[in-house]
Parts: sequence; structure tokens; C-alpha cells
Amino acid sequence: MNKLSKKRIILIFILLIISMGLTTAQTETYSDEFDDVDVAKWNTMTSHKWYSTNGMLSSTGNRADLIFKPFEGEQYLCEIDFTANKTRILDFAQVGFYFYYEDLDNYARVVFGDNNRGDEHVDGLKIESNGPTFSKTLTYINVSTNTSIEFDPNVMEHLKVVRLNKNIYVYFDNQLALTTEFKDDNPAGKVGFDIYECTGYFDNFDLHPITMNNASGYINEINLTSTNPTTRIGSIYTLRLDDIANENAMFSLSKFGKTIDSNVASEGEIVSLNFENGDEGVNFKVAKVFDAEEKSAVWLEDIISASTGDLNIDVDEITINPSYYQEEDMEIQFSVKNFIDVRYMGTPEITISTEGDNKTIVKGLDLSLGESEEFRVVLKAPQKQGSQKITVAIRTEYSTIEKSVDYQVRVINPTVTILSADLQEDNGIRGTISIGSPFPAELVDWDMMAVVKVYRVVDNGKKEIYSKDLPVTGSTFNIDMGYNEFYQGDGQYVVSVDTRGMQASELLEIVGEDFAYAPTGDEIPPTIFTGELYPKLIMLLIGMFAAVSVRNHMQRMTRSLPLDVLTVICGLAVLVAAFIRGESDMAVAGIVLTGAGIGAAVVRKSDSAVSKVLMMDSHLHDFAGMLLVFLSAGYIVMQVPEWSFFIVVGTLVGYYSALNLYRGR
Repeated sequence: MNKLSKKRIILIFILLIISMGLTTAQTETYSDEFDDVDVAKWNTMTSHKWYSTNGMLSSTGNRADLIFKPFEGEQYLCEIDFTANKTRILDFAQVGFYFYYEDLDNYARVVFGDNNRGDEHVDGLKIESNGPTFSKTLTYINVSTNTSIEFDPNVMEHLKVVRLNKNIYVYFDNQLALTTEFKDDNPAGKVGFDIYECTGYFDNFDLHPITMNNASGYINEINLTSTNPTTRIGSIYTLRLDDIANENAMFSLSKFGKTIDSNVASEGEIVSLNFENGDEGVNFKVAKVFDAEEKSAVWLEDIISASTGDLNIDVDEITINPSYYQEEDMEIQFSVKNFIDVRYMGTPEITISTEGDNKTIVKGLDLSLGESEEFRVVLKAPQKQGSQKITVAIRTEYSTIEKSVDYQVRVINPTVTILSADLQEDNGIRGTISIGSPFPAELVDWDMMAVVKVYRVVDNGKKEIYSKDLPVTGSTFNIDMGYNEFYQGDGQYVVSVDTRGMQASELLEIVGEDFAYAPTGDEIPPTIFTGELYPKLIMLLIGMFAAVSVRNHMQRMTRSLPLDVLTVICGLAVLVAAFIRGESDMAVAGIVLTGAGIGAAVVRKSDSAVSKVLMMDSHLHDFAGMLLVFLSAGYIVMQVPEWSFFIVVGTLVGYYSALNLYRGR
């Protein structure tokens, strides 16, 4: 084998010695051919009768159950031939197998349903249980049609169920049909049969208890050949076909190329091989041996392997912060440690990953028992808020091991979707503003400014009288403004709060007689927006127009006031008012207007055409001069409304006097 013909005689000799000195792993096997119903072995759970007919066990009912009494455990391999006849409901039959039974309140069975009752019905393959719950249940038979499982009373189907502690493997006609596992406890139980709404038939019952400690892996069948003589057991153990001679096959179990155990068997025997600590590591049945030199092969069935615990390096503690902001740099620290007394030398691939980002480190390690290697990487936190996971995966030549820790992704200053104000008058304006976002409150941090504005309600709307920026550091913040900050007389006030484009406002009524604050003498100055200046300005305009009209009617020759002179006089008036009030904006306007008048006068002296325009005696010229005076006086009135009466009267008197006293050439 593999051109080892020179060693063949030696190997044959070794095989003979081993075959005489070693025994294959044997355990008690329970079997029943059902030539009769053995009441010492089987316990009926319902009133339905069970019969032995033509070497088969049979019963009919809407729920006929039969439980095997001699065995109860957590690990076994059970095989049974079964079929059904659709005798109770037209085109429907269901047969089940209890892979765990304790009592009517604690059981679990896998059921196969043949349902041909029209296109709307489908076949069934599922777990039915009472008491225990299951996780990671996967089905491998497509039961979306009503033709995937077909029972023929003349054709037996073969069922194999393997239970390895919590893990359940179900094979139907030698094909993997379903896998599942107990979610919580790992209870010991019995096995049995179940019939629902049909007649069921069972034959060739065979149950093989599994005594291997920590059994965790099952393979239904594999074959080893001279050209492909090995298969992996666990992560670092290898099962090998060493040779075939005299219809005997020699097997070995090795670790890192070093043989740990070996055994020899012929067809039909069960082989057991141990780990280096003496525990049983793998056992299997030799189904067929084919001895043909370089074309030799063996067929193995029911390969059961124990949990190896073979990776001697592991991810030690992972250190990260409990929360990060979106796309924030995350510094992750972890260590790779050797936990067993076997020196580790290798170059693993270490991948650190989270949603949207990952990094890979490839580094040679040389670690004795208890030694560790420290690592530090930086990843970007994902955009998605909420619970996230950091995973560190170590991939070696033999296996992969992972460790994960959770963290939270927080959001800073997200879009504001809720903004509500709860304000009232209490020695001022006070209250609470609440904000919200699309994200859960516990994942959001706020660090921004809110703009608070106060408006005084006037006749034609509202006038802003106060503005203030407030820091926002949480989902609520307070407004606390005393009367001295905004009060401009009793009346209606609108308080507006603006935060990142969202706005909320409240209308408050402040009345001196009813509330705590009503100072006397403080009034909102009248403005054109309040409507109080409209009559005065209209009176000024009408009065000036009347003055021009009367002058033109009384004097046959029209003499218009020079526009440059009027401009200088108006500018000086605005400038004087600005100095008295201390208003810089008015001062600028006065300076500009005065300068324009002086400039026009200088140009008029040197340019006859400009002089003619500025000195023209016409009604249009009168109207332009009147409008200039009116606008200047109106500007002073709007800026200093408390002078409005004096400005209006003074302008009318001065303008009328100027019209009548001015004598042009």
C-alpha cells in the first residue's frame, strides 16, 4: 500500500499480533425483530393495541404510542425500519419516533407526515415536544410539497436517530433529514414509537448505547482509500487508514503527525481509538473492507468523535469601552494565551472585526503554558446605533476559535424629531424644553445650542424683543428668564425655541393686575408696526401737501426750495437727533444725507446744468422737495417715536414758513 510493499510482511505480522491482543469497542446492543410483542421490553402509553404480524410490529389509532423500557440515557444510536398505511384519513399518514421520553409532560419526538390531501397540503418533518425546548433546528428534506415523503405499506423506510448529549441527528433512508439540540437541560430519556391517524408498521429495531465521554461529533459514513487515506477528527487529530491485509484494516489516530493510538478490525466490527490521555476519542463501524493493493478501500459508518479540546491557545480577555460614538476610533486590546501544558509554536491568522471594519494580524507565536501575547488595534465604530459586537478570531492550521464582546454605539446630536415646550409666567418666563430623536434616548448624547427668542405681540403681528442662546446637554433643558431680561409692558408675549431646525412656541399673557410683576412707567415705545404712528405720519404728509398747495395758490409765481439746501437741512436734522439720542445708525444716515447735500451744492456752483435742475421752479420740483422733507422727518419719527408730535408739528411749521419766506431770484 502506497508503495510500501517491502514493509507489507512486517505489517501483516503486526496486524496478526494486534488482532490477537486488542479488542474492538463493544457495548450492549438492544434489538428486536418483533416476532411477538414483548411486554417486558415495550410499554404501551395509550389504550391502542399493538400486534406482531408477519414479523412486524403494528398498531392503528389517532395517537398510538409505544415506549422501549430497558434503556434510558443521553447518548445512543437507534435504527428502525418503518412505514404506514393511510387508513383513517384519506391520503394522510404520520409516524413518529420518540428520541426522548420521560412521561406525558416531558417528551420530544420527530414526526414524518405523508399528506396528499390536495395541492394546499404539504408533507411534514418536524419536532413535537412537551417540556424541553430546542434550538438550531435544521431540516434537510424539502417538505414544501406533498410528494417529498411517501409511505407505501409494502415498502419499509429506514430511520436512524443519533443522540449525542444535547445534539440530535436524524437520517431518513440514509440521508440527513433533521438536526437539532436541546436548548437548556440535557435530560436522560427513553425511546419509542408514535402513530397518528393511520396504521404504522415497525421492524428491525436496533439500539446501540454510546459510552464515549464528551461525544460531540457524528458522521454517518465516509470511506478511506489508499490514495486518500485520512480524515480530520476534531481540529488537530487525524484518523488514518494505514494498511489492509488478509481482509483486516489497520487504523491509527495521530496528532501533529505523531501516532497516538492504533487498532485493527475486519468487516462488521467496531473500532475504538483513544486520545493521548487515554480517553476514547473516536469509534466507528467498519462496514466494508476492499483489499486490492493500491486500490484498497474501507467504508466506515457511524463515526462518533469526542470533544477534543485540542486548541491550546485561546483569546484571553478583550478590553474595550462599553460605548462609542458613530465612526469613533475604537482601541481594542486583547491577548492570545496558551492554557495547557503543551508548547504552542505557530503563525495563526488573527482577525478583529466589527460591523463595517476589520483588521487581520499574522504573527508567529511561541507560547508555553500560561504565556500570552498582547495585541492592540484600532477599528472604526459602525454607523448603526445600538448593540454591536467585537469578534476576535484565531485561525490556525487546524481550527478556528472565536471570542466576542458587546458594546454600544451612541449617537451625538442626531436629527431632532420632537421638540416641545412647557412654559409659564413665574416671576418671568420659566419652564422645560424636551427634545427627542429617532434613536432610543439611552443611545443619544446632546451637545449643542438652542435659540430662545421672545416676541411682543403687536397689532400687525409680533416684534422680536429678546434673544438668547442656551446650551443643550440632555433630552431636557430649562428656560429661566426674569422680567428684567425681556419685559416691555403688560401684554401678550410669544416665546420661541429653535433647535437644529425644529421649533416650538408658546403664547403667554402678562397682565400687571393679576400677576406679580406690573411696573409703572414702562411702556413699549410706539412704532410704525404698532399702528400708533400711522395717523401722525399721514397728518404730516397731508399738512406738507396742503402747505405747498396753499403757497402755489397764493403766489402766482412759483418759487421752489433748492433741493441741495433741503438735503443739507434734512441731513443736519437727522444728525442732531442722532447725537441727542446717541444712535449710531441715525448718525451715519445724517452724515450721508448732509454730505450728499453739500456735494450737490458744490456741483451746482460749478455746473450750470446741475444748478438749473436743483433750482428749477415747478410743481414737480416742489413735490420732490416735499417728499425729501417728509421722508427725513418720518425717519426721525420712526427712530425716536416719543418725539413724533414735536417732529410732526415742527416740520409742518418750518416747511410752511420756508415756502413762504423763500424768495428766489
